[in-house]
Amino acid sequence: MKIKIAELSDLMNRALTSKYYSPKEAEMITEVFLFAELTGKNTQGIIKLFGTEPAQDVKPKYPPKIIKETNLSTLIDGGGAAGPLVGQIATDKVIDLAKKNNFAIVGTSNTFSSIGAIGFYARKIANNNLIGIVAASSPKTVIQFGGIDPMYGTNPMAYGFPTNEYPIVFDMAASAITWSGLVRAKALGEKLPENVAIDKDGNLTTDPDEAMQGAVLPFDRSYKGSGLAMVVELLAGPLVGASFVQSTGDWGSIFIAINPDLLAGADSFKKNASELIKKIKAGRTKDGQKIHIPGYDSEKAREAILQSGEIEIDEKLINDLKASL
Repeated sequence: MKIKIAELSDLMNRALTSKYYSPKEAEMITEVFLFAELTGKNTQGIIKLFGTEPAQDVKPKYPPKIIKETNLSTLIDGGGAAGPLVGQIATDKVIDLAKKNNFAIVGTSNTFSSIGAIGFYARKIANNNLIGIVAASSPKTVIQFGGIDPMYGTNPMAYGFPTNEYPIVFDMAASAITWSGLVRAKALGEKLPENVAIDKDGNLTTDPDEAMQGAVLPFDRSYKGSGLAMVVELLAGPLVGASFVQSTGDWGSIFIAINPDLLAGADSFKKNASELIKKIKAGRTKDGQKIHIPGYDSEKAREAILQSGEIEIDEKLINDLKASL
């Protein structure tokens, strides 16, 4: 169904302020969820208010706080808050430090939900003329290739690069499907795609309930995918003092910002990044269609949706959200 973007934003804000979050905090979280819907990442949008970890139900133990800081780094204790709130705080901090010192790294721990659409943060860093790298761990869901027990989170990573036009944003999970993808399929009574998940006995399944009791496969169904999941687990787990190979709670994330002036220079980098996009798009395709670059071309689609003022959202999710308020 079509819904006004302003109405969707209001519904999410109302849900988030219903228990534990201030209007400002709710606005910060909603911004992340709305970005996901506007860029077609519906497993990271409104569905984050449902399922196994509804953001509005994540009760902070105390406000997020800095527990270690240098000129180039900050370590943030999330206080048990919802991930997107802490992710926003960390992103603003890494941008501030990198603008002052040309490089920065910020780690977070002790959050009790996903930080959401990870490309949001990389894009925000890139829009400040910095190169952004973001990675996040999560409760164990993905197998080590060759095994059938979950070992890693879906463990997404994102990269953001400034250009003279739209930022280039690449984000992906190390898994064949996100946990929120399982939640969404279950909420809508849908089957999963083939060959993305296994049941508790290691058999392929398209049943989201069976997958939740079993495990998700690496994105490429090989050792490379599970190896990438392990790399994110190390960066967003032990490096930031968060849990790893975990079942619940204490999710960790890492945010890195690099000023291109450290090397070739920001103006030169942005000019050449724009040229890179032009060269890629000038490439041939077999069917004659234009080459599509995810995370870059989606900016045009996002702008078009914003200009229309309306967005397509599953009617059941909207009705369920309204009923919960």
